[in-house]
Amino acid sequence: MRSLRVLLAIVSSVALTGCINSTTLIKLKADGSGTVEQTTLMNVAALKSMMPGADKQMGGTGVNRADLERTATRMGKGVRLVSAEPFKGANGFEGSKAIFAFDDINQVQVNQGPSMSGSTDGRVDAEPTSEDPVRFKLTRNGGTSTLTIAFVDQPGAGKVDAGANPMGDMDLTNPMMMGMLKSMFAGFKLNIDLEIAGSIVKTNAEYVNGSRITLLEMDMDSLLADEAKLKALQGKLGPDASLSAVKPYLKDIKGIKVDGPTVSVEFK
Repeated sequence: MRSLRVLLAIVSSVALTGCINSTTLIKLKADGSGTVEQTTLMNVAALKSMMPGADKQMGGTGVNRADLERTATRMGKGVRLVSAEPFKGANGFEGSKAIFAFDDINQVQVNQGPSMSGSTDGRVDAEPTSEDPVRFKLTRNGGTSTLTIAFVDQPGAGKVDAGANPMGDMDLTNPMMMGMLKSMFAGFKLNIDLEIAGSIVKTNAEYVNGSRITLLEMDMDSLLADEAKLKALQGKLGPDASLSAVKPYLKDIKGIKVDGPTVSVEFK
């Protein structure tokens, strides 16, 4: 599953992502239509201090409508950009909030890597590939609708390019290493939620709050706070890891929630 790739990359080497806060909320109606709300922020001050001009290299913090229009095209048939505006969060994070509308959830898929650009991971893309982490299938059953959310769950789905991910060799018990990681990824958050317009009849989802389901949540501040559990998790995220194999080890670790490999939601 690609969320494992994202976790590996986050904890190992991609310093700039530590300054990003990305939230995606999929709002779904019973007829399969809905919206995708994406809020993508970055810590401008931290980025500039680490690498002058890095905020501009990542697309800037304002609204780039051209990028967002391309994102809408990649989402799938009938998807359009409804609105976009600058957005400021807490602790110096700023960026944009965009709302997209779609006609058919079956045409939409979600990628999980944070990004400041509509042309790369972290947005919603249109064409499935073998690495796509989440796919949706909606069926109607009389007075209810059933949404099936399928995650890639094959061994090796968590593999990254050789040499690009040194997490397996990192000493996470080394105070200097942990201090560097905590400073590097301070404020990093990634969240993907599904919100049903109506009431949930039944679901096998693990993270349910009313009509909202959390599909993915990463909070690096919380994840890095428990060094012993992070070290234990490190040994489970090998190149041949599957979601089913790793998921049991995630339950007691604060800062990460990953559902799947298949989530079913019946609602009305």
